Amino acid sequence: MPKTKEVPLFLLNGFLESGKTSLIKEIIENNPEYQNNTTVIICCEEGEIEYDKEWLDKYKVSIEYVEKDTDFTPEYMEAIDKKYMADRYVIEYNTFFNWDNQEFPDYMLIYQQISLIDASTFKVMFNNMKKIYQSMLKDSSLVIFNRCDGINELASFRRQIRAMNQQCQIAFEQADGSLTTRLDEDLPYDLSKDEIIFEEDIYPIWYVEVFDNFEKYENKTFKFPVFVRKSLKNGDFVVGRQVMTCCAQDIQFLGYEVKNETDVKVKDGDYIYLTCTVSREYSKLAKEEVIMLHASSVVVMPKHKEEVLGMN
Repeated sequence: MPKTKEVPLFLLNGFLESGKTSLIKEIIENNPEYQNNTTVIICCEEGEIEYDKEWLDKYKVSIEYVEKDTDFTPEYMEAIDKKYMADRYVIEYNTFFNWDNQEFPDYMLIYQQISLIDASTFKVMFNNMKKIYQSMLKDSSLVIFNRCDGINELASFRRQIRAMNQQCQIAFEQADGSLTTRLDEDLPYDLSKDEIIFEEDIYPIWYVEVFDNFEKYENKTFKFPVFVRKSLKNGDFVVGRQVMTCCAQDIQFLGYEVKNETDVKVKDGDYIYLTCTVSREYSKLAKEEVIMLHASSVVVMPKHKEEVLGMN
């Protein structure tokens, strides 16, 4: 007989020794509703920190182990649920499992997916395993960088994550264990100025920063060259650039809708020099609230070959 009540899944992924087990333990220890036989941990890989019997008995938490992604099937989860009938399942996922092919029973829903990243090894690992990071991060609602002490490139790390997942929250674990989303920005322009001018190769960084820290950009004027992606019937238009977020096979369009407050008419493919401010407002085009650019000056420039930009 099919389940009528949905069962929540909480999924944590990240490379071995990225802190998944420690975070799961902390969550369970600090949430009484997760204790007393209400929670089952599905562990897909084992690191240095373990779920020892004493800890499991203390919090009355059950655990099951999965060694291969081919074993981690909807049928497996149905069998586990039939065995425990738990209120929730917390999954310590193996990043090398094939997430693109991962399936769960229809009545099991992922309530939250958290990715943990060791900041001390991120640069080297990201450069060598970008596709794996992309698969790991694309559906995450929260990305946590830990072991951040002494790392001076956190702003760059955040931009790389934001390029892969524009919707997730990104947090950094401080020395005292607390989390923060704010950083001393290491930007290629001076954010203290009211007017900010930048060249086209800076656009991906600016795009991510505006998206992620809108409040810092709200009362400033920006001047930069950009391509018109789509002209709209009312004279407004969409601008943006093609950006390689992780590798040559993963190119995304990063763009903003522009309210044209000038008399200049543009067409698809025009290369323009745009002067604008930013706001957050409802878009009829997107049918939701978005970050909107307001053009106070538009200069159509000579044709220019569009190149794919990189995040760095």
